[in-house]
Amino acid sequence: MMSEHISQIRGSVMEAIGNTPVVMLSRLFRNAEVVAKLEFMNPGGSIKDRMVRHMLRQSPPNLERVVESSSGNTGAALAMASAVYGLQCDITVPDRTSIEKVRRIQAYGAEVHVCVADVPESHERSYHSVAERIAADTGAYHLDQYRSEMNRQAHYSDTAPELWFQLNCQLDYFVCGIGSGGTISGIGRYLKDQNPNIKVIGVEPVNSAYRRMVTSTENEGEYETVMEGVGKRSPSASFDASVVDDVIQVTDEEALDYCRRLARQEGILAGGSSGCVTAGIAKLLPRLSGRIATIFPDSGAFYLSKYF
Repeated sequence: MMSEHISQIRGSVMEAIGNTPVVMLSRLFRNAEVVAKLEFMNPGGSIKDRMVRHMLRQSPPNLERVVESSSGNTGAALAMASAVYGLQCDITVPDRTSIEKVRRIQAYGAEVHVCVADVPESHERSYHSVAERIAADTGAYHLDQYRSEMNRQAHYSDTAPELWFQLNCQLDYFVCGIGSGGTISGIGRYLKDQNPNIKVIGVEPVNSAYRRMVTSTENEGEYETVMEGVGKRSPSASFDASVVDDVIQVTDEEALDYCRRLARQEGILAGGSSGCVTAGIAKLLPRLSGRIATIFPDSGAFYLSKYF
């Protein structure tokens, strides 16, 4: 018995990533089978732990310094990993990032560079450009989640098989928020490889970039949202539109309403991207039948000053 208990000990928090639970949303959706995988129960607090672990496994030898542009969660995951592996870590974030996220990254010992949010990615002061400049100036390894194929590979090889097993290989729809695009692309591709009849539907804020890539529906105005980690002004190269069957958009008000309803009705304190996808599921339900699965990427604890 003692040896069995010892075998459960992990060598570090990096080995504790994964095996997150899937729960029914039976109070919000009483007449439908909707389940959510609680990725905020990873040790770094988000689904980005998986991607960072995968990317670091593919990183150059003798790594000393890393840098990444992030809306917060990838930054925290990379900062956590850097603490474990003894790496110097720089994270660039847009200035709309919640203070909880910024302080969380700093708590791991990483340096945070707060950048202008409302500029094109190519602008010299954008958080993307600043990360590229740090990498060029210091020789740091740039994960580059928004363009790297490893983003979606991480979810194809890790998150998706785990979810498929937890669902006993039974699923009709996968509904997922779209930020960098890696999660929906990697999981969606894996699920369709198992069963081509599974429909993959993306959810994003109003006037985000992805719906027109999938449906050819043009946006009606400028992209502006208080949501973090979901939606993009310009599509990321990590997104694979061929995997996605449809994309719908929800307002910030709808997303925030479902953030609060998740907490008060399901006891799930989830972030804005989770509220966004839950609002999307509520909109979709009149035309869907069967089992629906989604991902809750992070916790509402990182947005208490902003959303609650």
